[in-house]
Amino acid sequence: MTRKKTAASPAYRAAMRDLALGAAAAAVIGIFVNILYLAMPIYHAQIYDRVISSGNYDTLIALSLIVVILLTFQAMLDFLRSRLFMILAGRIESRLGRSVFEAAVESALNHGPSSAATALRDLGSLRGFVAGGSIALPLDLAFTPILIVVLTMLHPFYGMVGLAGAVLLSVAAVATEFLARRPVADATRASSAVQAESSAAIRNAEVIAAMGMLPAVARRWRISHARSLERIESGRSAAKALVALARGLRLGLQIAVICTGAVVVIGQEASAGTIMAAMVITSRMLSPFEHLIDGWRQWMTAFSTLRRLREVLESGGSARSANPVEINRAELVVDRLSYVPAGQDVPLLRNITFRIGPGEMVGVIGPSGAGKSTLARLVVGLWAPTTGGIFLDGQSTYRHERASFGEAVGYLPQEPLLLDGSVRENICRFRETPMAAVVAAARQAGVHELIGRLPKGYETLLADAGARLSGGQRQRIALARAIFGVPKLLVLDEPNSSLDAEGEAALVEAIEAARKNGAAVLVIAQRMSILNKADRLLVLKDGVVANYGPKSEILATMGPQGARRPRGVREAAAQ
Repeated sequence: MTRKKTAASPAYRAAMRDLALGAAAAAVIGIFVNILYLAMPIYHAQIYDRVISSGNYDTLIALSLIVVILLTFQAMLDFLRSRLFMILAGRIESRLGRSVFEAAVESALNHGPSSAATALRDLGSLRGFVAGGSIALPLDLAFTPILIVVLTMLHPFYGMVGLAGAVLLSVAAVATEFLARRPVADATRASSAVQAESSAAIRNAEVIAAMGMLPAVARRWRISHARSLERIESGRSAAKALVALARGLRLGLQIAVICTGAVVVIGQEASAGTIMAAMVITSRMLSPFEHLIDGWRQWMTAFSTLRRLREVLESGGSARSANPVEINRAELVVDRLSYVPAGQDVPLLRNITFRIGPGEMVGVIGPSGAGKSTLARLVVGLWAPTTGGIFLDGQSTYRHERASFGEAVGYLPQEPLLLDGSVRENICRFRETPMAAVVAAARQAGVHELIGRLPKGYETLLADAGARLSGGQRQRIALARAIFGVPKLLVLDEPNSSLDAEGEAALVEAIEAARKNGAAVLVIAQRMSILNKADRLLVLKDGVVANYGPKSEILATMGPQGARRPRGVREAAAQ
């Protein structure tokens, strides 16, 4: 089955257009840079053949003045080309930066956070490739035929040596790619695996230390690290050996030029000045071929980077609308919803249908693995339904433009992580907003006094997803973030899992306040204390609706049959 080819994103096309225009401008400048480089070998030849033999100081001064002027122009053009690459790299990052970041975040929803981190690293890698000047390698290689022609004009033997050198170094570059590709790739994968293992250990430092797992985890890390170092050293050794071979070939070719020059000068077929001229030209001609050994790999990496960036830009958020649409009515409709994760055959949700009107509250209960959190993520548009649809005020929650959608939606996930920034910034979702609105949301969530006890109040900086706060503190601040801005739709997934009685009472009050403001509320919970005022209950089991209706009717059906109901339903019936 062939993969359907999709059009590149506008940002990617604009960046590639800039790259093409910048490369063309650099190629034009490069032509003049390489031509002006010929000034030095010509100067050497003239000094040996004209000045030294004649002893004419006026010729020496005139030639030196001319070559200084030409080399000054060459240096200026070379600097201009370097600046062009730096400007081009910055422009590409400016073109792609925001789009890649947004697409990476979207991609992380389906493929995990590692894909997002890879995309952002790829963007930095592409910028370094362009700014570092490696992109100029083909331009310098393209000038090789002209230099070979110049060498041939000095003497055909010089041209033959130069051509042989170019062929030998090209073969060395290709051999390096084939011999070092697998060791380098293995080393990269091993290094990435060790970094991931280290990050996981640091994130779970509390668990590791509390349960005495540190010696075992450290031993496991040491083995992985040693294996990684072994593969890295193997990859580097192969690459460095071939680079050393290429440098040796280049020095051998310099000797070949001198020997060839000696032969043709002794045979009076060329002047002594051609030896120096041929050495300088050969050195210049072979320099790009020596860099080709490492530059070839950089170009292959750059092509892979561009391919991955294009895939991320195509997959991340491509189905979202770009046109803001204001949500006026708090009416959520879930219509025959089914969801099958990518790469799986078994659906997590099947044929789910319900409706929540303004001011209404629906509670979702069921055993672990029933699909409750999956339903919450689909309702707020994190994932696309496989079949059916979810609509808020008549618009698809998945395809809706995210900024206008976010202004009308509040979401509290099962793991309420906070972003690096101040408490105020987290509550207002990093928007420019009056402080009064932030305080109002905190008061409604019952967290205003708690924030007042923090070191700097609302300006207290949070780091590591708020790890220094207790679970209850994080959950209550995340609740304030969810209800900020008087949302039309409020989705809460296990919002009381870390709350004490006081926090749970504040949560119930916040839900009731949101309902009075006309919000449609969907709450997933195991404890009935926050579902007592629900209008309807939705019972999920194995991804399907086991029961749905008014709360009183659902609880009434659980009497003598409750023992055979899922755990969440039994708990609800018992309260």
